[in-house]
Amino acid sequence: MHVVVVGGGFGGVKTALALSNKKNIQVTLISASTNFEYHGALYRSATGRSPLEVMIPLRTIFKKSTNIDLVLDQIISIQPEYKQIRSNSNNVYEYDYLVLAMGNTLNYFGLPDMTKKTFSANTMNQAIALRHKLTELFKKSHSNPSIVIVGGGASGTEIAGSVDMYRRLVARKYGAVDVKPKITLIEGAERVLPMFDPVLSAKAYKQLQKLGVDIRLNTIVDACKPGKVCVKGTDIMADAIIWTAGSRPVDFYNDNQKPFVFEKGRVKVDSFLRAQGHKDIFVIGDNANTPYAGMAQTAIHHALFIARNFVLLSKGKKATKYHAWHPMYVVPIGKNWAVLQSARYQWSGYRAWRARRRADLWVLRHFESKGRALKQWRQGNKIARF
Repeated sequence: MHVVVVGGGFGGVKTALALSNKKNIQVTLISASTNFEYHGALYRSATGRSPLEVMIPLRTIFKKSTNIDLVLDQIISIQPEYKQIRSNSNNVYEYDYLVLAMGNTLNYFGLPDMTKKTFSANTMNQAIALRHKLTELFKKSHSNPSIVIVGGGASGTEIAGSVDMYRRLVARKYGAVDVKPKITLIEGAERVLPMFDPVLSAKAYKQLQKLGVDIRLNTIVDACKPGKVCVKGTDIMADAIIWTAGSRPVDFYNDNQKPFVFEKGRVKVDSFLRAQGHKDIFVIGDNANTPYAGMAQTAIHHALFIARNFVLLSKGKKATKYHAWHPMYVVPIGKNWAVLQSARYQWSGYRAWRARRRADLWVLRHFESKGRALKQWRQGNKIARF
């Protein structure tokens, strides 16, 4: 059995790892990067913490795997009738079973040239570029830089809650005095963290206000221009614009719509996580239309499920059906403070922040040994060089 896995994120890497050294199964993992990146902690790398916490070389993860081939490539098309996929370098890969775990990309909602006008923290390179910009702004004494963050979801509130902490680190290192940034958070919905219970959203709102963040709700960005964000009725001046306003499926799905059925912007899958109409194509993670898609915990849950079924199929046994699992949502906002929502309880404050740190370690334990995961996790407490 030859399983081709496309995507070097949570779902793809965990699928391959769960199939590591399994008899009668050969795996090809195709990734556009040589590293696995823990996206949930990228905001910390953008605001002063060590990037070593969030990057693990794929070859380190699979160094003991004898049945996994790692391929650096980017898939752009699929031919289900031939069981083939093709890359942008014109390489063709054949499969018995295909797992698409390609993740999401930033959604700029049709606004032009946003990659040139804004910063983000969706990849490590983007996070480092953002950190360099913030460092440049905060090391100048007697300055009042304006930081505008577009998007009041998890990423936006995490960054908004961390910017002033980073300002203090930079000021201390460079001896800058009287640096008073103005941080503005823009959200199109009527509350921040709209995916949370309204009570927790209200607590997050108060925490952001306590940290000095100016929050603009029910506000839609019309355009971003050099030095300003254009919203209906006014312009907000900005020395740095950080875009966290949404995500969308990768271009692969827009360019290959024919083989798939889409529902609510995601690929419709059956009770085995197979793309509708296909017995050999699985879609997992952010792009699968299942409950709680978009969470790292869900992608890992998907991966473990299909890996177990591949093992069953390799033994001539019957596959089992998928059952959704309710993840825990935790968003840190500032030092030692977070909001947490699970199927059973809701927390805010220090206890929620501690739960998030434990969750970070739980994620890393899925990809490394206990000792290496703990060492990597501790990097989150270290200051990066800036």
